[in-house]
Amino acid sequence: MTTDRTEFRLLAGVLGASQHLEKLQELGMTSSLIENGDLRSIYDAFVWYYSNHKGEGHTIDLPLFMSYLTEERRVAPPVAALAEKLVEAGGEDMTTLIDLLDVLKTRSARRKLRTIADSINGFTEGEKQNRRVEDFASDISEQLRQVVRLSSQNRQEPVRDDLLRFVEDVRTRDANRPSIMGMSVAPYDNLNIAISGLRPGFYYALAGAPRRGKTNLMLRLATLVARNEKVPVLYYSYEQTKHVLLARVLSQESLINPLLLQSGDIRTQAELVARFNKGIREMSTYMDNFYLFEGDRLDTIEHIRSVAYGIMDAHHADRCAIFIDYLQKVPTVNPYASMQKQVDEVSGLIAQLSTELQSPIVAVSSFDKDGCRLDTEVSRERPTMFNCTGGGDIEYDADVALIIVKDYHDTAQLEEKIANAVREGAVNPHHIPHFDILNLYIDKNRDAPEGGNIIVQLLFLIEDNQMIELGYKDVEERYSYAKAGKIFEWLLDRGYLEAVGPGVH
Repeated sequence: MTTDRTEFRLLAGVLGASQHLEKLQELGMTSSLIENGDLRSIYDAFVWYYSNHKGEGHTIDLPLFMSYLTEERRVAPPVAALAEKLVEAGGEDMTTLIDLLDVLKTRSARRKLRTIADSINGFTEGEKQNRRVEDFASDISEQLRQVVRLSSQNRQEPVRDDLLRFVEDVRTRDANRPSIMGMSVAPYDNLNIAISGLRPGFYYALAGAPRRGKTNLMLRLATLVARNEKVPVLYYSYEQTKHVLLARVLSQESLINPLLLQSGDIRTQAELVARFNKGIREMSTYMDNFYLFEGDRLDTIEHIRSVAYGIMDAHHADRCAIFIDYLQKVPTVNPYASMQKQVDEVSGLIAQLSTELQSPIVAVSSFDKDGCRLDTEVSRERPTMFNCTGGGDIEYDADVALIIVKDYHDTAQLEEKIANAVREGAVNPHHIPHFDILNLYIDKNRDAPEGGNIIVQLLFLIEDNQMIELGYKDVEERYSYAKAGKIFEWLLDRGYLEAVGPGVH
């Protein structure tokens, strides 16, 4: 029996990157799609072996699998030789494996259609039939439905197996299991609890006016996931270069202003040298799985999908995290004259991709003019996701909708506290950081945890690109001077404010 090249490449890819097997099975891969009997036997053996021997990371020791084939399955020498060739051939990237699977599914569907066509011809051309027409037509209809199910992108099964797996998970769950269900963004502990981490298959939309720290928050969340979870993290920016983004990340880790990092004399100042070295050490903990991309007109969501699969292959990972900055600038394959239609398509594709990859995707959205107007000191309302440029369908697509706005009242309270200290001669007036207090509203949170607040407050230290979590905001709170005092002390303790006299309180 000749070996079909498509079947060979697909099976070699499965053996070479076993972490993709479950995803391919979800997309409909079964041994019935493989015509070559020897390849089908190897695939069936590998599926059984994988289900019983997969370890952490879903990887399989191929030499041990070969021993299993020859010693326990006792396959014929030609089959063993074919398996050796599969192992030697190596793997394919996930995008290629999906394409190969689609080819096999199409072939199988056509074979079934030819069989159905032969049955119809035999029935209509026969002089005598022992079956009623309606019975025959019903049988043919069911066979056609089977072809539809075979050609479907996903394997169609009842919920039984999923329910049994869920029950088993509940019964065997470790009592010390983390309380969040997604990727951790600690030390943002309040945000972590409020949204239960960045969850697999979830699409997070973050909107805000210009200069509200959206990119800073995105970069911080991305590096925290890379550090905490040790998974590949892809950060696409359609506004800034890799060089600028890298400087901003290093600024967050070293507490050195990005401009100084890029053009200042750091080597001659001992304090800056210490900070710089600390930043390098911090980045070294995640630098091998953090990717920065300068988005251009070719970086569509479809292209990001291919890149994500390729990077997951390189890391032998079955998940990743993707950050997109920002949504309105993501190109589409077919250009739109209407911004609303473009945003609708991009947002919908992001939602689909997060589900397909079973990985979180976080996308920034800009506000339109009304949204920016609502984020001002004189406004009595605040913007929502419906104030995003291009329309409000983003909130319908997203699993979690986050709005970041300035808290003008609390910011003014802290400014007043610092101004009083300056007047009293207690704080150096030439050593005061630029800052804003921000409110992060969680306007939509699918499967939200019980209880908890929906507003997380952040202190944005602008020069250092720092976002410090302050805790939940009490919406009933009328006086925040005590809170301003605590933040004031925190700024003093960490050197953001410089005490010059005994009168600091």
